[in-house]
Amino acid sequence: MKNVLVALITLLIIISLSNTSAYPQTELNQGDEVYVKVNTENFRLSPNGSIITQLPQGTKLTVLGEQNNWVAVQIVGWIYKPSLAKSKTEIVGLTMRALHIMVRTEEEAKDILTLLKSGNADFSTVAKERSIGPNAQRGGDLGKINKGDLLPVLDDAIRKLQPNEVSNVIKSELGYHIFKRIE
Repeated sequence: MKNVLVALITLLIIISLSNTSAYPQTELNQGDEVYVKVNTENFRLSPNGSIITQLPQGTKLTVLGEQNNWVAVQIVGWIYKPSLAKSKTEIVGLTMRALHIMVRTEEEAKDILTLLKSGNADFSTVAKERSIGPNAQRGGDLGKINKGDLLPVLDDAIRKLQPNEVSNVIKSELGYHIFKRIE
């Protein structure tokens, strides 16, 4: 069971407590242990929100709080370890957003990177003034980017960045690039 991680998953699970006999109105306190009484109960992100799955009868839950006829609960479960990512940026296919500066020479790219890393320049302003990329007048804003929208070398470089992190200079067949990941 090396590849199985015991994970305490604190999920905001919202279960409905209507005035039917299936859900008698009882006082619930934070920390109370409760169980799904009906055959299945909808698992939602918020009261009346989207259903993301269903919980089977007998599922043990811990009460976190109440909001009218809704209860926020916590559940403990098991997750297969290879299915986990430590950061949203590791999830393949996740939409990203970044700012971009493209120039013709490596020397110019290195000068710009030095300026940006010094903290004395705003990325968007520098993109408007010095980038030759098609998005320069928008401050280098690429908008939403999905996997495969850019050349693989550029896509990989952006995916490795954390939000608000600036890349090193990246060379491609189009020129020299610097990115700042926004999302």
